[in-house]
Amino acid sequence: MMLSGDIYFLCVISKNTAQGTGLMEDIMFEGNQSLPPNVFLLTPIFHEQSSIRPWAFGVLFVIFLVTITLNLILILIILCEKKLHKPVYIFLAHLLIMDIVVCTTFTPRLMYSISESIMITKPACFIQLFFVSFTGTMQSYILSIMAIDRYLAVCHPLRYNVLLTNSRAHKVILLTVCWSSLIIGIYVVLLIGRTFCKYPEIHRVGCIHMAVAKLSCEDFTINSLYGIACSSLTTVTLIIVVVVTYTRILYVCQHSGPSSKGNRKALHTCVTHCLVLSLFFFSNVFVLISLRMSSTNNFPQYLQHVSDSLFYLVQPLANPIIYGVRTAEIRRSLTRFTNVRIFQNKIISWHRYPDSQSSVLKQLNCVSDE
Repeated sequence: MMLSGDIYFLCVISKNTAQGTGLMEDIMFEGNQSLPPNVFLLTPIFHEQSSIRPWAFGVLFVIFLVTITLNLILILIILCEKKLHKPVYIFLAHLLIMDIVVCTTFTPRLMYSISESIMITKPACFIQLFFVSFTGTMQSYILSIMAIDRYLAVCHPLRYNVLLTNSRAHKVILLTVCWSSLIIGIYVVLLIGRTFCKYPEIHRVGCIHMAVAKLSCEDFTINSLYGIACSSLTTVTLIIVVVVTYTRILYVCQHSGPSSKGNRKALHTCVTHCLVLSLFFFSNVFVLISLRMSSTNNFPQYLQHVSDSLFYLVQPLANPIIYGVRTAEIRRSLTRFTNVRIFQNKIISWHRYPDSQSSVLKQLNCVSDE
């Protein structure tokens, strides 16, 4: 029970470097002391001093670099390859951008919590909350739009280029960004004016809307209702669109003959989309379950970390791998782009080493003769 008095906070950070242990933070409250109103505490991954902290930091750093690199490579390929300037790849590029945003918002903060401090200021927490919720909403709508795109490509192939142009694809994405920013911005507005007087520990490794709202001194029913309404809107929209479009796709493919090459190609792209959808559904359901059960003692804390990792780490890493491996046009574009770079390097080497030019030309002539 907090007594009235001056606000005072004492944080003792102790490091036992002689034993090779990691960082440990002891938050101490005495008498009438409480945390400043602009500081929250994130749930630490490690509750004890541990020598595996540097290893955990290194693993997260590698995952972060690989995730950003893979997503950027696919985005650059889509931008540079004219054959990929199609609505389906425009939507894919924006999905990959959302992966970069959520990974950049979450992973560096988690690495900082492991190596330095679990404290986070209120502005930083609200910024992380906004972008995490924004990317989740955007991904849901983009996956819905991609399902509609596959429906038009399979069920209306002759009218596809008329119904969905690149210009319309960009307009749809712009409207989705504006709508998602509006509904997620209300999250932050509902939290800005609140006073947080409870023990300021957010029972997650990152800032989530309801986890922050539960720390409020006031009634947070409106936050809960609005969060449920927004989550239900995006989730139900995605489920309805996916069920309707894929039911129609399967019906058309079944009645047009299984031997059709176009049907096989369409189903292949649909399977890729379904893999990403399944990962998105699974990670979001896991996060919702852990969020609802985090207040009870029956839900282990390590499962909370697993649920957060699925959404913030695994999904941004898996999406470019799934589309890069299963999409033939992206694979061909990557191979062609790599071959062009190699060929340009050979041209440069000819100018630097003219003696090797004749031997290379002979090899090219032999290949052309064959």
